[in-house]
Order: sequence, then structure tokens, then C-alpha cells
Amino acid sequence: MNLRLEGFLAKKWMIFLLFASLIYLLGTKSDRRYGWTNETSRDGTPIVSDGAGYYGFLPYWFIHHADGFEFMTMINEKYPEDGFTDNMGRLENQRLYDKYYTGTAQCLTPFFLIGHAHASMSGADLDGYSWPYQLWMDIGLLAYVLLGLVCLFFILRRLKLSYLSVYLSLIGLVVATNLSFYSYYDIPYSHVFSFAIVNAALLLWLKWIQDEKRSALVWFAFFLSLSIMIRPTNILIICVLPFFFESTKAFISNLKFIFQKPHLKIILAAIVLAIIPVLIQLLTTHAQTDKWSLNPYSDEGFDHWKDPYFWEILFGFRKGMFIYSPFLLLMIPGLIVCFFKASRLFFGILVFTVIATYVLSSWWCWWYGGSLGMRSMIDFYGIFVIPIAVLITHSTGFWKISLTLFIAGSIHLYQTYERQYDLHILHYDYMNYPMWKKILLKEESRLCYVFYSKIDTIPQTAVSVTGPMEGFSVKNEPLSANKVYGGNPDFFYPNSIEFGKKLGKVDPSAHFALQLSTDICLNKHDENVNFVTYYFKNDSLLGQSDVMVSSRPQNLKKWESIQVDVVPDYRWGELDSIRCGFILSGDKARFKDLKVELFKYK
Repeated sequence: MNLRLEGFLAKKWMIFLLFASLIYLLGTKSDRRYGWTNETSRDGTPIVSDGAGYYGFLPYWFIHHADGFEFMTMINEKYPEDGFTDNMGRLENQRLYDKYYTGTAQCLTPFFLIGHAHASMSGADLDGYSWPYQLWMDIGLLAYVLLGLVCLFFILRRLKLSYLSVYLSLIGLVVATNLSFYSYYDIPYSHVFSFAIVNAALLLWLKWIQDEKRSALVWFAFFLSLSIMIRPTNILIICVLPFFFESTKAFISNLKFIFQKPHLKIILAAIVLAIIPVLIQLLTTHAQTDKWSLNPYSDEGFDHWKDPYFWEILFGFRKGMFIYSPFLLLMIPGLIVCFFKASRLFFGILVFTVIATYVLSSWWCWWYGGSLGMRSMIDFYGIFVIPIAVLITHSTGFWKISLTLFIAGSIHLYQTYERQYDLHILHYDYMNYPMWKKILLKEESRLCYVFYSKIDTIPQTAVSVTGPMEGFSVKNEPLSANKVYGGNPDFFYPNSIEFGKKLGKVDPSAHFALQLSTDICLNKHDENVNFVTYYFKNDSLLGQSDVMVSSRPQNLKKWESIQVDVVPDYRWGELDSIRCGFILSGDKARFKDLKVELFKYK
């Protein structure tokens, strides 16, 4: 059965179908998000944040180079609502400065030039940012995804791993890790390009070892250099290279052989090719700063060498790789199998993983800003997937089925993460375990923006000045603790409570807080309820507080008690009345036992 399955999966049309399906999946995701083929759904741009910095070199090199990056001022005025100028800095002489490495832009250069020709022929603006440029940037990204996957396919096959393990490994990477997210969402970020170029370098290294092709070593030098100019931490892959040899003795012997006099031409050619990406980086940095430097991140660095966030970037609920790319958890049993079946790979991948995790967790911004999962690890997924493929290859029938089911579950969980991220349920930066647990596998619109909503806590020093009050009214009918009120948009100002006259004797210099307690019952997944407080002085509205309460109940169609604290930045003397109530998005939310209590504090 295994032989027949392997023979079936080895067919060229099956391999073609695998890659075509994966790229089609990512392409349609990108199309749904950015409307490449449907202008009516076109909304937003993929060139934002760090991606804007990586991409910015292309219009600078080929269109606007005469004035440095000052053209970004014009671009900002032309596209004020887009993020094309995100993360641009200024030097001491106030010149605009792009701090990023140029490797990503080097990778995208052919596609930018095609986009430029497309813009010229279509009559679009030749500014480097109009729609044709963005379209070809997306096509370029998908081309590099394909390059990375094809290289990884051949790496795994050269390691004599089964076709089934290769198929499952590639599918898992594309649909159960954040490689998927950066293949269609934030397009010009560097990680997918690193993934592709690192895999290409590793494949060439294996070709040199196994086929003894000296030309492979030359091109390996070029791709290694390019990968470092994409992200300098990619130099860490040299830690794993010796372990692809059968022994340390074989590694040393091959190095001695290649450095012998008859092969100096090969070394010279490798050096020349390796210099090209570095030279582009040096020239670009010098043009901006008048300095020869390979470190454009002059004000940022690895601040946590002594206290790295090692555990957090692997298992932390803020961005942990294993939490938000659950498929990669198979690395752990995979490494155990490697220990018995491929010991050199075990030691090499383990050493590399420890070193890479230590270095990446020592960066000053160890969580790497807004992202889905630990995006800095994507660069090395080609290495991390090797023990997973080893695990699948050496598993028996029962375990193969179990692993396939685990991968299916990982796909479901990860795809839910992507939808939660897009719906603003999963926070782009400040996730934690309580919140992760609360939203696990939930896609209800009532949870949208819950993480973005301010949650106040009344200071411990606060003193109650009213006691719990049942001061609400609905259409001038006082609320009763024995009656259920539901679902009427009129359950809001002006038929809401006023406290001003009751509080005249409170110290006018004291700050105040407000606490709502109620029982709430939600019947719909999309029921969004906000508790709103308005602050007045002489009948003029000074401000308001808006707190989401529909995310607090854990269940639907059940009564649950909730408590909401509101701590505005006002003093008693600045107000003469407060009015509060609810904003409902539908007519199903119900409330009972509503009480409001006011506090003062210094």
C-alpha cells in the first residue's frame, strides 16, 4: 500500500497539482483581500509598516533617485490614506531615511520593472505605487513562495524522505503556519523572501555535497549573501551546514579540497557573486547617509543578550511560534525520531534552533511588532520542517493516520487564527493567555475589537458616594430588579439616568469613577452591546466613555453577571450631570438587576 501510494505521489502531474493548488490557494486569498481581479472589492494597500520600508527602495532606485527619499513627501500627499511612507525616519540633517535592508527589494526588482512597463502601457501613474506596481509585487511574492516550496521539496527528497511526508510537510507549512499569512496579507515583508532564498541556498549546498557540482557552491555563496541582505540573522544557517555531511571528517575534507589551488577560480567566482548583494546595500546606505555601513539599524539592536525571551518566542501566548503555527509542534517528536534515525540532522537542527531562538529572542523588540505569530521564525521554516518530514517518513500506519489528523486539526486552528486576526478578534500585538483562552476557536462578531477596548479598573483608594443606585429609566419607566428589559434601541439617552443633582456636595477637586453591574443575556453571536457614559457641563457635552460589554459573557442564551468600571479623566467640579445607557446593535440583548454606583478618589 505504501509503495503504491508513494508511486502515485511521485507522478509529475501530482507534484504539479500540489504546487498549483498551494499557489492558487494563496493567490485567491490575496485577491479576496486586495481585489486584484475585482476593482469593486479593491480596498487598502499591502504596502504598509515594515513592508513600506522594504519596498521603498524600488521606486527610489528606478524612478525618484535624483532627490533621495524626499519623493516620499509627495507620495504621502498623493496617497494620504495609505501606508506608503510608514516607518520612514529622518537623519540629523532632516533628510528622509529608509533604515531597512535592501535584500527584499533586490528580490522584487524584476517584478517592479515589469510593473513599471505595465503602468506605462496602461496609462497608470509612473510613481512606483499605482495599482500595476502593487499587482506585480504580489505576483512576485507568489513566485518566491513557489521558489521556496520547490526548493524545499527537493531538499526533503534529497534527504531520502517519503513523498507522503513531503506533501504533508508542504501543505502544513502553507495552510497551518503564518507562512500563509505573509504570503498574501502583508506582501512586501521580508519573511517569505527569506524563506525562499534560504531554501535555495540549502538546496545548492546539498547539490554541492551530493553531486559534487562546484557551480552549485558558487551560486550557494550568492544566495547566502542575498539572504543576509534580506535579514542579517539569516547568516545563522551556517550553523546547520556542516551537519548535512555524513561526518565532521567529510565536512573538513571537502573544505580543504575546495580551497586547493586548482579550485581557486571557483572560490573567486563565489566571492564575486556574493559581493553583489552586499555592494548594493553599501551603495544604497552611502547614498542616504554619506557613510559606508552595513548596519542601517543604527539605533536598534540586540538588547536582551543577558535576558533573552527564549520561552516567549516559542511558547508564549503573545506571539509564540508553536502557539500560532501549531503544525510546527511536530518538530518536538520529529527531533526525537531524528535522534534515532538521522543523528547528525538531530544535532544540527537542535543546535541551529537553540542558537536562532536565542539570537532572535534577544532583539530589543523580541515580539517583532504587529504580526500574526512569531514572524521572525518564518525565515527558517525550511529547516524546522525537516524533522517533521522525518517523523512522518518513519511512522507506521496508525501513527501516519494520527499525524494526518493532527495536521488537519492544526490547519483548522491556524485558519481560525487568520480569520480572527482579520476580524480584529485576535490582537495584532498584545495577546496573552487569558485572552487566547477566551477567544479560542471563536469567530463571533461580538468579540470584534474587544482587545482594542479600554478596560478601566476603579482605584483601590476610591470611596463610594452613592451606593448602588437603580436610577435607570426606559421611556420614563423606572427600571425594576424583577423585570427583564431587552432589545430596544430607545434604551439609551435621552431616557437615561442623570446624577448631577445628587452629587452637588462632593468635593469638586475629587476624581470620580462609575461602576455598572447587571445581568445580561445575549442570544446572538453578532450582538454587540456598548455601555456609554456622557459627561455634561451646563447642558454642553464635554466627552464620553464607550465600553464594550457584549464580549464579557462567556456563553449565549444564558444569564451572566457582569461588572463594568468607567474611570474618566474628569473632576466633580468640571461636570454637573452624567447620563449613561446602552448602544445595541440588535434587538436581542436583555438586562436585569441594573445598578450604578459612583465613587470618588484623589
